[in-house]
Amino acid sequence: MSEDAAHRVVGDRLSDGVYAELSEAIRSLELPPGTKLSEPTLAARLGVSRVPVREAIARLADQRLVTVTPQVGTRVAPILMSEVESACFIRSSLEAGALRQAIARRAGRQPGLDLDELHGILASNHAFFDATDAEGFFATDELLHQAVFALAGVPQVWEVVRGVKVHLDRLRHLHLPHAMTSSDIIDEHTQIVEALERGDAVAGEAVIRRHAYRIIADSGELRVQYPDYFPQSRES
Repeated sequence: MSEDAAHRVVGDRLSDGVYAELSEAIRSLELPPGTKLSEPTLAARLGVSRVPVREAIARLADQRLVTVTPQVGTRVAPILMSEVESACFIRSSLEAGALRQAIARRAGRQPGLDLDELHGILASNHAFFDATDAEGFFATDELLHQAVFALAGVPQVWEVVRGVKVHLDRLRHLHLPHAMTSSDIIDEHTQIVEALERGDAVAGEAVIRRHAYRIIADSGELRVQYPDYFPQSRES
């Protein structure tokens, strides 16, 4: 590898790291919609030059996670319901397929399909819900859905799902206080696991789709409560 090529690899890794850091901060609402992003400030905070920061911001802009306005600056983008709806469609479609495949693999008695880990995750999810621990509840929620893809033998597909649901996850984080007051989500997690265990793909897929789209039904109240987090005009 030439010296120039080696420098490019290092630069790419830096850019990927900065992108991952900013993407996760946006996803978790650590950087909420409307937050101004300054290249020099971010570079100093992350200990890198401005180049990987600029490259990361360009990637985030492509995903509609930041807005870059000449002479004005860069800000974290509002939550776009069009992106949320697309993510719900992709997530529910892929997870329904994963559930069906996991059931087929279990019926074929393929190795590595013990549901003990899934039951353990579900138990932790219930425990965090009972303790009103929103952060733990969200984390085990993610682990449970990830486990469905692992049981289907396609764990890498979860990364595809995760990559397209940043806007959705922002809305989910916003929705967490409400989610911790209702048993609907935790009940659906239980139903997904039970459907997988008894091999009922039809019931499992129905729960997955209802579960994925529940956030859309609850979004109206969130838009009233957090108007600055959503576009002020019709989405383009």
